[in-house]
Amino acid sequence: MATYKGIKGVKVVTKATDPTASEADATVWYNSTGNALKYSVAGTGAWAAGGGLNTARSQIPTSVMAPSSATLCAGGSTAPGEVAVVEKYDGTSWTEVNNINTARRNAGGCGTVNTAVVIAGGQSPGVTAICELYDGTSWTEVNNLNQAKTSVAPGGAGSSTAGLLAGGSTPSITNQTESWDGTCWTELNNLNTARQAMGVVGTQTASIAGGGYGPSTYAGEAEVWDGTSWSEVNNLNTARGWLGAAGTTTSAVGFAGQSATSTQTALTETWDGTSWTEVADLATARQSIGGGGTTQGAAIAVGGAPGYLSSVEVWSDPVYAIKTVTVS
Repeated sequence: MATYKGIKGVKVVTKATDPTASEADATVWYNSTGNALKYSVAGTGAWAAGGGLNTARSQIPTSVMAPSSATLCAGGSTAPGEVAVVEKYDGTSWTEVNNINTARRNAGGCGTVNTAVVIAGGQSPGVTAICELYDGTSWTEVNNLNQAKTSVAPGGAGSSTAGLLAGGSTPSITNQTESWDGTCWTELNNLNTARQAMGVVGTQTASIAGGGYGPSTYAGEAEVWDGTSWSEVNNLNTARGWLGAAGTTTSAVGFAGQSATSTQTALTETWDGTSWTEVADLATARQSIGGGGTTQGAAIAVGGAPGYLSSVEVWSDPVYAIKTVTVS
C-alpha cells in the first residue's frame, strides 16, 4: 500500500486503517471503487428563512442550542418599550410560554437546553443586575450580577449552571467578566478591550468574544477566553457591534450588526481558530438581534432592527465539495 507523506495537518483515512471510516470522517481518503485519491473542500454555508416570531422585537436576550431548532427568546424591545414575552422555537414555529418576571431588553442569556436558561442584566428601562432562572415552566429570580449592566452578548456563553458574561455597559462601557455557577456570579479577569454589544460564544472555560462598540468607535477586536484570562486574536474583517455569533473558539460564525458605515449589516464571517473569512450574507440586514448557537453550523438570527423584526434566519452547515486528486 502506498504511503502518503508531507501533507501537514491532513487526516488520511482508509478502510484498512479504520473499517468504520466514511468519507465524512476524512479530509483526504482513498476511494477503492474508483481507484482514486479524493479530498473535501468546505463550502461557505448559507442562510435560509425560519419561522417568524409571534412578537416582533429587537435587543432580545436569547438561549440557543445546537441544533438551532431548540431556541428560547426572553424579553426584548418593541413599541412602546421593554417586553416580558418569552417564546420557544421548535425548528418550525414559535410558541409563547410563561413571561420573565421583569420586562427588559439587552440582557445576556446562558443555556444549553431550552428548559434551563439564565437571563441576566439588561435595561428595564434603567440598567439592572436582575437575574432570572428558567426551569422549563416558569422563571424565578435568583442572585443578581455583581454589577448592573446592559448590552452584553444576547446569547452569552456556557450553560444555566456554568455561564459567562463579558463586557457591556454599566452604563459606562466596561471590560468586566462574570461567571455563573448556578447559584451566584463571580467577577473574573477583565477583557483587554472594554466594549459593549459583542458577539460571545463558547463555554465558561473556552469562549470567543468578537466585535462590539466602545468606548467611542465600533470594534473589530476578537479575544479568546481560556478559563482564566483573555487573549487578543485576529480581528473581524468588518468592525461592528450589536451582532450575533455562534460556535466555539476554533469554529465560529459572526453575523449581522451595526458598523460605522451602515445602520444595519447582513455581513457574515466565519472563524477557523486563526482568522475570519467573509461568507454568505443574511437575506435581511439587521442589528440588535437575538440568536446565536453552540456550533457554527447551527446558528440562528432572530428579530432585530430596523424597527422591530419578526423574521428569523437559520445558518446551514457548509456544503463540502468532493474533489479527485489528478496527476499530470
